[in-house]
Amino acid sequence: MTVFETKSQGYVEAGTPCRNFNILASTVVNDPKDGREKLVLSNFAAGQTGNLIFIDTLTGEGESVELPGDEGAWGLVNWKDEKLVVGTCPKFAYLHCLDLKTREWADSIKSEGEKYFWDMTLGSDGKIYGGTWPGCSLVCYDPEQHTLTNVGRASDNLKNQYSRPVNGKLPGYILLAGGYDVPFLKAFHIESGTFHDFGTPGFVVKEVQDTFICTSKGEELEFYDPQTFERLDASGLEEKLTHKQLTFPNGKKIRAIPLADGRFASIRGQDYVIVDDLDQAPELKRIPVPAPATRIHTITADAEGNIWGSCGFGQTIFRFNPADGTYWNSSSVCDHGGEVYGMRFVEGRLFLSAYVGGDHIVYDPSQPWDQVNNVNPKTLQSVSPEYVRPEGCTVIGPDGGLWTGWSAQYGTYGGALSRIDPVTHAVDVWKHPIEGQQVAGVSADERYVYFTTNGGASGLPYQEVLCHFGVWDCEKGLIHSVQFEAGVRPGNAIAAGGGRVYVNVGKEIRIYNPELLAFEQPTIQVEEPCSWFVATSKGELAAFSGKRLLLLDLFTGELKREIELPGPVRAAADHPDGLYFAVGTVLYKLIG
Repeated sequence: MTVFETKSQGYVEAGTPCRNFNILASTVVNDPKDGREKLVLSNFAAGQTGNLIFIDTLTGEGESVELPGDEGAWGLVNWKDEKLVVGTCPKFAYLHCLDLKTREWADSIKSEGEKYFWDMTLGSDGKIYGGTWPGCSLVCYDPEQHTLTNVGRASDNLKNQYSRPVNGKLPGYILLAGGYDVPFLKAFHIESGTFHDFGTPGFVVKEVQDTFICTSKGEELEFYDPQTFERLDASGLEEKLTHKQLTFPNGKKIRAIPLADGRFASIRGQDYVIVDDLDQAPELKRIPVPAPATRIHTITADAEGNIWGSCGFGQTIFRFNPADGTYWNSSSVCDHGGEVYGMRFVEGRLFLSAYVGGDHIVYDPSQPWDQVNNVNPKTLQSVSPEYVRPEGCTVIGPDGGLWTGWSAQYGTYGGALSRIDPVTHAVDVWKHPIEGQQVAGVSADERYVYFTTNGGASGLPYQEVLCHFGVWDCEKGLIHSVQFEAGVRPGNAIAAGGGRVYVNVGKEIRIYNPELLAFEQPTIQVEEPCSWFVATSKGELAAFSGKRLLLLDLFTGELKREIELPGPVRAAADHPDGLYFAVGTVLYKLIG
């Protein structure tokens, strides 16, 4: 165990217990390296470098090939069983190209001004096309020349940052959707290089056949003529769709991927499936390569002294035993993709809040795992589609309920508070406690729930608003709010303790007095905005400011210690053994 020396005390590296897969894309290749059919998975490794996973469809043997850079990839295209073309995210929007026979990567190309490639598609001209964020562009890759060209923004609306998904099945065209300020659906004409609107905005292309284009929005379907793009009568066309699904005994479905011999494969979270036909019940098998250590997103502690946490992307949780260093990682905790933000234990059960489905989830570690049948963990009432991201995480309120702060659905500014009754599992929702602003941080004491709001949103640029601090009575609702000055953006760092509420605002920690319903003076100045607060059982406020941990007296605000850290922190939890915190993939414990 390594002890790191700091200004006034040390911390130890506890381990890297968060390990999972997050499969963003898949394809099937006839591998020229050995002539065998392979299911290829594109794995996003949060906080690490992503990889491609090859699974032999007959033997189940696995192979892992690390990407040259970035955390993972939505874009994955098999080009003639010769090359795999990969478009990465979330930092660099790299275009990687792997020679399948040699397993060698060509020099990577970056799409300038972009951070994400979304999904990619093979066009009728033999080139690869992909959508991007934040430029809302359509990008073209030539696998023969190894060149990348941005063919232009797909939308004139500068607030539209997303171009996804894309489909190249219609000869001469790339069909693509996007948004999220104003949704659009367009056809890009390859020869002329022009975009044309068609269909109903908000729909995406589901399937293209010789006689129709099918678009969908949820369960709604529309059909269009592939020559004229005119709307078609849908009568009898739905039966012609070839979209295949595998069905579990409880009726739950997952996408089926056709294999060369008539079998089907599929992916569900940490597992894959291969069945002989669509009537066969899927049997989940673990992906046959080691799961990488991934970025820790949230942590909490249980009554037995275990540390529990979630992955930064991949919808899994982990348990870490500090006594012996052992750990366990779960399968997917719900049916939606994304990640768990809020984690709190009540009476031995772990309550979770998760993006992107706006999900409330409860898990009993003493009972067998059965998420497929929604038994354990069990998904409770969701706040979607109106709210999707539990930006404010989850706290236990003075009424014993589990309170979560939410951000609105993609393309919308706004937020909500929700409450789970830990006994009945009933869910209540209060929409827009501050109109048009997301709930960014939540805390609670023996009297009130406290929250901050700001102008953040999913799929939209930050909106400059006058942000707020709110005081919520569990029976009466909002009883007091403070409007911050212009330019201030409070975030996630908020904690109640010692009869005060500490709120990070820019490079200040402001102290709120619930008795006076007012902020006190003076404020506490910090060199960098705080990313996270924890009120500890030792009567200290652990304030994570950049790469520093400031330990303040909860009752007086006096600085007691200042500690250098290996990096910024967003996940931390109080524990009888001391404060635990995460930097990237590594879990640390404060000592001294």
